Amino acid sequence: MALIGLLLVSLTTTCDASAATPASASSLQSSLAEAMTAAEAAGSARISVQFFTGSTSGRVVQDSTLHTGKQTTAIKKEVVSVVLVGGSAYISGNTEGLTSYFGLPSSLASTLAGKWVSIQPTDSSFQSISANVDLTSALANVTPGGTLVAGKRSKIDGKQVRSIGGDAPGGAGKLTLFVAADKRALPVAAVESSGSGKSATGEIVTFTHWGERVRVATPTAAVPLSAIQAASSASG
Repeated sequence: MALIGLLLVSLTTTCDASAATPASASSLQSSLAEAMTAAEAAGSARISVQFFTGSTSGRVVQDSTLHTGKQTTAIKKEVVSVVLVGGSAYISGNTEGLTSYFGLPSSLASTLAGKWVSIQPTDSSFQSISANVDLTSALANVTPGGTLVAGKRSKIDGKQVRSIGGDAPGGAGKLTLFVAADKRALPVAAVESSGSGKSATGEIVTFTHWGERVRVATPTAAVPLSAIQAASSASG
């Protein structure tokens, strides 16, 4: 099912003006802060993302703690993984994923397919590769900003939720965060969308398994990205 269709089926509310309920700006900011504090206190979660850009869609599944995480992304034939542990990032994938997703030359991608490549904070690509892999950055990515709007209460997978809508980080689109309407007030899902027609993009993010133990092992026999770049420069 297309993501837009899934959105309409799985979520029974939106945060537009017609669905909004009265709430002060301070109370919405307080509710948002409460949800983020509860999430950080839980310390870990499984995060699933369904996303689309025009006619292309994909899926991300990751297990994250505040500072570590392991993530797998699938887009058509592309499959890639990112591990963030010990302050370093590690990437792996099939040939299509290494070429299209990470932008490696096809000659390198065929050689490195199925192997791990290590990336250090000093590497220029570290920030873009490690973004959203840990729980801290993933939460920042689903925190609405700007003028916040409260939506009507609804249910997601049988769970009562309340919603807070606003601008997506960077102001490129709209973002709605759905928070459990219980004492823990943990994030349940988030929906982001921008553009229209062929330029439309969006994602549905779901949070489960809050507070469960996540083990993130350091990949073995990883090849440093700096060594690959050096070898490539020497041969080229």
